[in-house]
Amino acid sequence: MFLDRDGVIVEAVPRPGYHIPTPPFTLSEFKLVRDAREALAFLRKLPFLTILVTNQPDVAKGKVTYNDWEVMQSRVKELPFDDVFICLHTRFDKCLCRKPQPGLLLEAVKKWSINLPTSYMIGDTENDVLAGRAAGCRTILIDAAYNQSTSSDYRVKSLLEAAELLKSLSRK
Repeated sequence: MFLDRDGVIVEAVPRPGYHIPTPPFTLSEFKLVRDAREALAFLRKLPFLTILVTNQPDVAKGKVTYNDWEVMQSRVKELPFDDVFICLHTRFDKCLCRKPQPGLLLEAVKKWSINLPTSYMIGDTENDVLAGRAAGCRTILIDAAYNQSTSSDYRVKSLLEAAELLKSLSRK
């Protein structure tokens, strides 16, 4: 399964002037979501790889220093992921790896021989859902005030609830 970082694994930060919460810009803002470690440990017991796929343009935009971003990302990489795929581009770069494009997911498919029709993309934004659909995955949306108009295959309240849903779905 594929997981987004901010809003799923890492707490997104509400900010004035932004229509959705942002990634943390400073080390003091960095926090894992409640139950992230427990949920990932639960997911590791299921018959899926756990692959982090994340857009991280804020260094290029000058919103976070590279050193702070590296420290935050090193904390994320301590979590039990099978692999991590990161797009550092901004939307103006028009790359194929930046979600909603499916490039990060397809890169993981090539490396790990993942069967997309039996895979899931867990995210909190429309871009996550669109990337999952474009790659051919089913989608799970972590419910938030900012994504109420986004439709997905499944909607859950938390990453832990997503893990429980996947356990149930993997039995079928």
